[in-house]
Amino acid sequence: TPYLAARRTAASLLLLLCTVACAPATVQQMAVETGMQSRLEQGTDFLHRSLSRPGAGPVLHVYIEGDGRPWLGPNRIAEDPTGRRLMMLELAALDPAPILYLGRPCYFDTADAACTPEWWTFYRYGATVVQSMNAVLDRYAQAFAGVALFGHSGGGTLTMLMAARRSDVGVLVTVGGNLDTHAWTAQHNYAPLTGSLDPARQPPLPAAIRQLHLLGEEDEVITREMIEPVVQRQPDAELRVLPDYDHRCCWEQLWPSLLRELAASPAAADP
Repeated sequence: TPYLAARRTAASLLLLLCTVACAPATVQQMAVETGMQSRLEQGTDFLHRSLSRPGAGPVLHVYIEGDGRPWLGPNRIAEDPTGRRLMMLELAALDPAPILYLGRPCYFDTADAACTPEWWTFYRYGATVVQSMNAVLDRYAQAFAGVALFGHSGGGTLTMLMAARRSDVGVLVTVGGNLDTHAWTAQHNYAPLTGSLDPARQPPLPAAIRQLHLLGEEDEVITREMIEPVVQRQPDAELRVLPDYDHRCCWEQLWPSLLRELAASPAAADP
């Protein structure tokens, strides 16, 4: 069945990630282990690495990773922001739907001449970033009845900003999503993200988009106090707080049942 196949793919992926614990997996490795096709694609302003594979259903499931490692210390910017653990890729491997794992600008070693450190630090959620990611998604979305967006942490920030500029999104799911970047930087005493958009200061998303915002009760990166006011402003949104979960653990245990729940939702088929 598609779910058993997805579980086998996920098991292979988890084994791969364990074997490369000291270094990020290459795009080629990720593509092979997940059964996806890797492409380097031009957005409006940036090159983007994408992984994709066909699947069951008329809705394209789009997965967006978190911020990775933009900083190595308080005053030291990383040369490559790509994270060591790619949690959203693990979750995408469990999903039997058509998949687009959409890389953010300057991640996954795109060797893009447009990349400077501002784009993975202060401008990471800027309008130019959102526009470029949506341009790549547009090319894939044409073949489907609609789009479901899934984002972790800063990837959740981008799903909110991307959805606000699209008309084909029926479902939006964030996992530990950074929905109020001003509150996040203030809470952790980080420098303000000048040059970025903040979902908390944007108009609510259309009521036609079903929003599910997942948060671990033990999450110390994103807290309920940060994001609950944002969720409450949305017309069709649920904040679901899970005991014993944190910012990264243990979402793969929940994912298959969550996907079945979403598949049964009218919004999943009628964006």
